[in-house]
Amino acid sequence: MNRRKLCRPSLRITQSANRIWPSQLRFEVWNPFLGTYQVLDSVDDATKRVGELADLICRMWLQRHPKRDALADVPDALATDGSRWAEFRINATTFRSYDTRNDGRPAWTKATGMVQAVTAVCARVGCAHPMTTA
Repeated sequence: MNRRKLCRPSLRITQSANRIWPSQLRFEVWNPFLGTYQVLDSVDDATKRVGELADLICRMWLQRHPKRDALADVPDALATDGSRWAEFRINATTFRSYDTRNDGRPAWTKATGMVQAVTAVCARVGCAHPMTTA
């Protein structure tokens, strides 16, 4: 049985409390390889990147790559300055599962699939849902 820690990529969308224009949203992907959030230009780009990271992590697990122990999991939710945010993560195993959290509910809750997770995150912050998902 594999008892190693999980390292999950995630997509976080933040809507600043000081917004001037409705299109001001921040799209960030948690990169377990770097241990930091990376800013992307759109929800489509961010969704694609999360999928790519999950695929890579899954291959590392299947091949028992020694560097998988160096990957960092998504950090706990931090207190915000009144900004609205929502996030989903992918459990990058051979049978993927998805979790969501947001500023009103910082504990992770299960989502039934990728489409539902992206839809929930987008709806929470008022972001247009992408036409395609990774």
